[in-house]
Amino acid sequence: MYTLGINDGHNSSATIFYNGKLLCAISEERLSRKKNEYGFPVKAINYCLKAANIKKNKIDYVAVGTKNLPPRYLCVKRNTTFTVNDYIKEQNEYWFPKICKRENPHYLKIFKYKIQKKKDIFYDMKKIKNEDDYNGMRESRKQGISKFLKISKEKIFFYDHHRCHANYGLYSKGNLTKKTIVVTVDGGGDGCNGSIWIYNKNKFSQVYKTNICNIGRMYRYATLSLGFKPSEHEYKVMGLAGYGLKNNKHYEYAKKIYEDTLDVKGIEFFYKFKPKDNYFYFKNKLKNQRFDTISYAIQYNTERLLCKWFKNIYAKYKIGDFIFSGGVAENIKASKKILSLNGIKSLFVPPGPGDESISIGAAYILINDKLKIQKKHISSMLNPYVGSSYKKNDLNFIFKSKKIRVKKVNNKSVAKILNQGIPIARFSTNKSEFGPRALGNRSIIASPKNAQVIHHINESIKIRDFWMPFAPSIISTDFKKLLINKKNSFHNFMTTSLDSTEFAKKNIPGALHPFDRTSRPHIVYKKYNKDYFNLILEFKKISGVGCLLNTSFNVHGEPIVNSPKDAIKTLLKTNLKYLLIDNFLISKK
Repeated sequence: MYTLGINDGHNSSATIFYNGKLLCAISEERLSRKKNEYGFPVKAINYCLKAANIKKNKIDYVAVGTKNLPPRYLCVKRNTTFTVNDYIKEQNEYWFPKICKRENPHYLKIFKYKIQKKKDIFYDMKKIKNEDDYNGMRESRKQGISKFLKISKEKIFFYDHHRCHANYGLYSKGNLTKKTIVVTVDGGGDGCNGSIWIYNKNKFSQVYKTNICNIGRMYRYATLSLGFKPSEHEYKVMGLAGYGLKNNKHYEYAKKIYEDTLDVKGIEFFYKFKPKDNYFYFKNKLKNQRFDTISYAIQYNTERLLCKWFKNIYAKYKIGDFIFSGGVAENIKASKKILSLNGIKSLFVPPGPGDESISIGAAYILINDKLKIQKKHISSMLNPYVGSSYKKNDLNFIFKSKKIRVKKVNNKSVAKILNQGIPIARFSTNKSEFGPRALGNRSIIASPKNAQVIHHINESIKIRDFWMPFAPSIISTDFKKLLINKKNSFHNFMTTSLDSTEFAKKNIPGALHPFDRTSRPHIVYKKYNKDYFNLILEFKKISGVGCLLNTSFNVHGEPIVNSPKDAIKTLLKTNLKYLLIDNFLISKK
């Protein structure tokens, strides 16, 4: 039986399974070319059907993540279309009157210039009573999905947001033999922003949920206060926080502002003092603080709360193996601190733990609940290469272009170019990686031996902030030589962070954080990506290190490239010198 999974909120996506086998999973933004795409993922669904080689009428069930979507956000495609100025306007003209003055402002009147065309909203909004009508929105979603797929409404199921996050984390890790805790934390979904689950002998149960685990919201609005785009640029704040000095007395005031609000007692969150909101309160309290102080303080607060919570969870249940899912799980510095806690034996953060994976989580639930397929027979995400792929004849256009040169090469010649300090964009026609992190098949790669390459790529190619670090792709055989991994944990997807060895500090400075010298590793296994593994191995023969600097193949503000044509376009509009598509090295004329 074919199961289609859908996320039609922000970072929309689709996935398709045949019985328990995952055939394809892809984010809509990769195909629409619009960052953080919001709404019904038409292109992603069509691609999944193509990948499965079936027509719509072959779909047996549809699993939709998130029961309650706000109609107001869908009408304006908030995460896709909003600028920093729009988010500030939202605070000033909607949330402040609503929360602080107890007025009833109309969101869609404030943002009437943002309302999308009917065809872009996709769903029929006529039956929705008002901009807060979640039930009407759910019925409209069901009707739209039914009509598009020509499937009975009785075969469409909606699942709770955090249950999707939890199941995605659980099933992603594959077969489990020990009791395991699954923790979810995010900005919020279906009235919840934090939950705890226990897996034991094929039984999976929720033991705690809350709507005041406001770690994600506090971080989101600190991001906005610093002039960055919330729900997108949090990683910039985290990267900036890495430059902070631990014992800097100037940070104490800002740290205390956060400490005096949200806290943890046992496994429950509570407020020492509850601010009316998470934007204006902290913005006013921290208005005279420097940007580096605020970034350090919000990161400190995140680590403080999560570490206290995880520590207390372990103390209560005496289970040392953890899975962390939801948008906040993308905070690699916090995960590093969690992994260092006594009692925590392992921490697994799956690829793309944010809302992009809600579609997969929903499908996992349906396959278990409706199809009664046992967990051990359902695909994990240990192999994250489940996205788009292309055939050799899809490359025919590159030989006809008058703007590029094409040369057939082998790994040795590519490794020599990399060893000269020249970055290369790598595009594989094999399946792309799932999630927001490029794992070799849609990456810009470079020699990690010279730290100056960081500035070159940031300034000349990616056009992004100078302080942002890059990550290492390390072949599995060289992992222990470069990184310090004291516990049994997974570092395959750039979703965690580790300290580096002295050898690494000397030999791969370009792939480490420039200040604290930590890494966000991608361990490359031959069984999952043979071609990329062999390229790094060839680079090792020349350079002496089994590692390449890796960053996503895109220009800042754009989605990661998806197709060969996307790759060529990006080559032509940046200062990239080379693009490698399989064994073809492409340069500009």
